[in-house]
Amino acid sequence: MSKHQTSTPNRSKKSLLGLYLLPKGLGAILALELLWLWPDLAALYGHIALLDPVLIQAQDEPLGYSLHHIIQYLPHIKIGPWETIHLFGAGYILLGILLFLGKRSKLPALGLLLLHHCFFIGNYSWSYGVDYLAQTGLFFSVLFGGTAVRKLKRRQWSQWGHSLFRLQLTVVYFFGGLGKASGATWWNGEAIWKAVQQPFSGALLPIPVSAYQLEPLWIILGCSTVMLELVYPLVWFKKSSRPFVINGIIFMHIGIALCMGLWYFAILMIWYNLCAWNHPLLHIAKPIIKPLESSKPKLQVPIATETINTRKGGHRSF
Repeated sequence: MSKHQTSTPNRSKKSLLGLYLLPKGLGAILALELLWLWPDLAALYGHIALLDPVLIQAQDEPLGYSLHHIIQYLPHIKIGPWETIHLFGAGYILLGILLFLGKRSKLPALGLLLLHHCFFIGNYSWSYGVDYLAQTGLFFSVLFGGTAVRKLKRRQWSQWGHSLFRLQLTVVYFFGGLGKASGATWWNGEAIWKAVQQPFSGALLPIPVSAYQLEPLWIILGCSTVMLELVYPLVWFKKSSRPFVINGIIFMHIGIALCMGLWYFAILMIWYNLCAWNHPLLHIAKPIIKPLESSKPKLQVPIATETINTRKGGHRSF
């Protein structure tokens, strides 16, 4: 077998490491997010919620069911501070943990996909864009993620999934940048200044109002955001540009987390970019998980050595 034939499967396994790890990181992120939301579950989804259940159900999507709709037909359970909604929340967190720890991710991913739809997609009262992005990641996890790549047919299927995952990220960023570029507020810095002044909690580096005087900084940051998203397709066609674009996107999301407090969105998108493009940071997890290594014993070939008698004309031993 030629060197090219033996190295190609190894390269494809390395390139699919991100697709294997995608559901594991996604399960951990979603479990932590709902754990953070846990104290407010009853106020958002319980029998005595902040909004009238009839008004909330009026915003249900035509496809699927929301938790508001499901809980209406279930008996009201009260165990200490726990309500019916907390049972669904506990199931959500448990499925996220199983997705993170389990070797077989398809069933936990499918269960989490359905519960995530009931929590955040079936009714848009408490959801925003990142919930749909998380739903997309769970969909890819069900179809393509979590299985060691050994057989050729399975490898081809995973490679198609990897390409589709890259494509959807490219579409998200490019059209996001196109929408920003169509107006003037991102070019003159107004949009990014308004974004960092939103009253979100959790920002470790809040921007004071007095920073409005740094107008050139906001113009540079706004233009950089637009350009980074518009040139995202270059990571497909020009591999040499990949480190600059992907690292720029990662730093952009770190800034979003630190200055705006949108940790869930930022961490999810950083994880997606690490997995989609096989970023070197992804290999930090490899020594722990070792997902693509075969357990079959390797062929041991004895190494030929010279005899002790190395003089010219000396006898060779067998």
